[in-house]
Amino acid sequence: MTTFTELSEKIKTLKEARSILYNEYTQSDFHKKKEEHPHELVPSSPEDEEIYKLLTAIQQLDYHIKKLQDEQFKILKEEEEIKKD
Repeated sequence: MTTFTELSEKIKTLKEARSILYNEYTQSDFHKKKEEHPHELVPSSPEDEEIYKLLTAIQQLDYHIKKLQDEQFKILKEEEEIKKD
């Protein structure tokens, strides 16, 4: 069984990776266009394909971070139940 500390380390690593990818995204022309016109649809260009991959990777990291945090919560609940007994 994975321990709370092991999960914390995995979450930390995933958050660092997400931060790196998000920084790459915020430096892109696509992001700058979205910032200039937040309520408009920014037309995609062939160069934006890499940005979409980046956004997909960020979403996947968010999913896995949430999944690990849910596991941590489950461990905390189980420990709390044990303390009550």
